[in-house]
Amino acid sequence: MPEKETLRSARRMLVPEDRLSRPPLLDRLLQRVPQPGPALVVGPPGAGKTTLLLEAARALSERGWIAVYLDLMGAASSPERFAVAALEALPAESFGALLGRATQIRRLATPEGDGSAAVQALMTLWGSLADSGGRPVALLLDEATEIRSLAYYAGLREVASALGESLGRRPRGTLLATSYPTQARALWPAFELIEVPPLAANELESALAPLGLASRAGGLRRASFGWPGYARVLVDRLARGDDLESAWADEMAPGGRLESAARHTYETLLLRSRGYGMSKAVLAAVADEEGMNLTALVARLGRSPGAIRDYLGWLLDVDALRSVKKRYYYVDGMVRAWVRLHGTGRPPTASELREAARAALFASPAAEPAAVLPPQTEEEPVPAARRDPLMEID
Repeated sequence: MPEKETLRSARRMLVPEDRLSRPPLLDRLLQRVPQPGPALVVGPPGAGKTTLLLEAARALSERGWIAVYLDLMGAASSPERFAVAALEALPAESFGALLGRATQIRRLATPEGDGSAAVQALMTLWGSLADSGGRPVALLLDEATEIRSLAYYAGLREVASALGESLGRRPRGTLLATSYPTQARALWPAFELIEVPPLAANELESALAPLGLASRAGGLRRASFGWPGYARVLVDRLARGDDLESAWADEMAPGGRLESAARHTYETLLLRSRGYGMSKAVLAAVADEEGMNLTALVARLGRSPGAIRDYLGWLLDVDALRSVKKRYYYVDGMVRAWVRLHGTGRPPTASELREAARAALFASPAAEPAAVLPPQTEEEPVPAARRDPLMEID
């Protein structure tokens, strides 16, 4: 076997399954869980929130807790499915004393029952579920803002508020996660927000050290914009012996892993926002030139200030954009790169992909990953039409 191929094989064996674990952040969550009041883990898609919740569940179980994990993205599709999924997430061996209440909820969650009543009974159960069999209970809800999907059903218009009140009654052990911190902050202003920041250089050095590639940490941080979902793809390519520029260009080509992930995030954010067509135009304009203010965007797009303010408000509401000193930037730099490369209607050329890869790798410090959450004191253009908690798609 050639020497280079031998090195690649050795590197693949050295890379652990979880290459980008974040012990300090996990420790912070574990220290927060026993404290009163719910906490919300926030960050964009691919920030590693689900990984952190699952790692926290595992660590809490080892410490004697009963950890109950539920992903609302999948569970909150209808009142009945949600109630049943929540019950099935409870380990039967630990919750035998709740059999009577669980049976009642299951009966309500049938086609002949009352889905709204089932959800309300479940909320009551969660609110009182502090201990079981002498062990503390931790409730970990992933993508918690998805509870709003149930607000379209009769009797559940205020379900997000009901969830907040229920979780607020729990004395401890309540951890949630969401990709939409702006919406979460509006729904549950009393919940503590714990931001998942972009990866730091020292975290990436730890992941790359077993490969003998710790010196690539700075470039990897810039190329991935600091987000673990993208970094894992590039670490995988580095483990095969590829250089970062080639790996980034290959994976951002049509069908590549970076391209597919960024496209999915872009489409999801647009569908969650409003004004689909014009919102695409706003995102394209900000992709071309970040840091524009409202006046510059009005001139660029040729619409009235009121209209552009509405579109910006909707995009801020779903955390597609962030506002810093009334200037607008992408939350996810890879999505911006995707719009610049793939938003033209034709596949990017190899030279365009290479140029974009170099731009990411050699970005100035000002263009490196920034905080997800804008300062709470900054006024954002949130249109009145979006104050209703229901999601809308135009």
